[in-house]
Amino acid sequence: MRYANRIVGSRHYRARGVLESLYTFFQPLAHLATLLLTAVMVVALVLGGGAAEVMLAAWPLALALAVVSIVPFLLWGPVYRREFAPDRSRIKGLLWGLALWLYAYHLFVVSTRGFVRLVRGRTGWAKTRRNSETAGVGPVATES
Repeated sequence: MRYANRIVGSRHYRARGVLESLYTFFQPLAHLATLLLTAVMVVALVLGGGAAEVMLAAWPLALALAVVSIVPFLLWGPVYRREFAPDRSRIKGLLWGLALWLYAYHLFVVSTRGFVRLVRGRTGWAKTRRNSETAGVGPVATES
């Protein structure tokens, strides 16, 4: 996040580039918000009455959950198709967005793990060891 102001104020980024960068920065927060909203809805289903009552009462949460977790990914496919693959069909662009949405579910695990590490104060990063490397500077990950 410390780079956000520099990106917003940079002459080298167009508006779309700024938005994409900021979206990337806020993506882990969106994942955590989505997980929290999902947990609230599941708890409401378990503690509340019937599923229909809970869903009717929690429709703002369900809508927020859909907006945060689905819409950005579904929009990406058509935008990507328009910008970089205009020869492909609109349906293919929608399918790319759907595929990205499904692929992105692994980010919920990554974001949660990163948040837990941040809360625990474990903000270090060990460089991934490569077989071709013989010496490195700083901590290097080892096999366990």
